[in-house]
Amino acid sequence: MKKRSQRLQKIVALAEAEERNLGILTGRSQGLLNEEKTRLGELNAYRQSYAQKAGFSTELSSAHLKDYQRFLARLDQAVRAQQQVVLNCEQSAEMHRRRWMVKRQRVDSLERVQERYHKQEQQDAERAEQRELDDLPNAPEIYSEDP
Repeated sequence: MKKRSQRLQKIVALAEAEERNLGILTGRSQGLLNEEKTRLGELNAYRQSYAQKAGFSTELSSAHLKDYQRFLARLDQAVRAQQQVVLNCEQSAEMHRRRWMVKRQRVDSLERVQERYHKQEQQDAERAEQRELDDLPNAPEIYSEDP
């Protein structure tokens, strides 16, 4: 019969695999969040740059001015949409991080239990060995010295 620590090893291994997979998902969602934040920064920088360039033009016709305002409105809309994407990515990354942390704590707990079982098994084996050694002087001698 397998020892408790050995039986628990399969459960620990499965939990570690799940924790690793959640860690990978957490990393990917964090990477996606970073990409979306970069896009938002680029979009804001482009909008600011465009607004400054157009602000220097004093001789805009009314048609150009309307086009400029429409384009700025579209840029503002794109910035708001990207802000929502970033917010969604932040929530997703946080959810993945929490799930990973819960699984990590579970793995740590299982490993501690397994270690405790292993120590107990070692102590039991040492006690059994000590009992055998203690019983040796009391055992009848199998071999006699007389020929």
